[in-house]
Amino acid sequence: MKSYKKKDREALDQSNFETNRDNKTIKESREVILLKKYRWVLLKNQDDIIHSHRRYYHRSLGIYADTYMIEKMFLELDPRFPMILEAKEKYISFNKTSFDSEDAAMSELNKLITEFKASRSYIPREFSEYLDKYKNEIVRSFTVTEVSRRNATDSDRYYARLSNGPMESFNRKPKDYKRNSRGFSNFDYTRNRILWSTRNHPAIRNMPKPQEEIHSYRGKKRGNYKVKNN
Repeated sequence: MKSYKKKDREALDQSNFETNRDNKTIKESREVILLKKYRWVLLKNQDDIIHSHRRYYHRSLGIYADTYMIEKMFLELDPRFPMILEAKEKYISFNKTSFDSEDAAMSELNKLITEFKASRSYIPREFSEYLDKYKNEIVRSFTVTEVSRRNATDSDRYYARLSNGPMESFNRKPKDYKRNSRGFSNFDYTRNRILWSTRNHPAIRNMPKPQEEIHSYRGKKRGNYKVKNN
């Protein structure tokens, strides 16, 4: 986008020089508009994109186009875009696959790493280094275990892959409490209150500090208000 914006600035300067003007507003080119407003072509999962042959008017581009035409125009901006999109979709497909064992998942992951390392684009190559570094952790995430769900009966059984989602959810609660209370003055008291409110059967291991220990009132006590007589 920076390279295309630079071209737009140079075109404006050339136009101002030829017409003896000093215009400041830069008319964005079609390439800049595509990169700014249609990044979903590259970033969004292909299964989540609603493809349609129905054309409608894109005011920013000034044309009638369908989903396929927008994708084609975006991918033609850079020859590396199709390779990056293909690599991304291959990993998403791998991540959605259920494997019978960790060895099967490791074998498939090694194939992806080898393929990404041979890519002509540097982004899949860098991603292959990341996958190679954390491949043991990635493979372990395919382990399926029984999980609990709220309002579930004893007969209901739910299975899901290992995830740190529950821990991330728990870590978010203290941040939300701190944000809603505009901060807190005593860490130990707040910690006990958070543990008490988030545990189903909390054990009382400590008593909160009294009000006198939490707040320290310093300074001279304020006197009575002076009433002026008219």
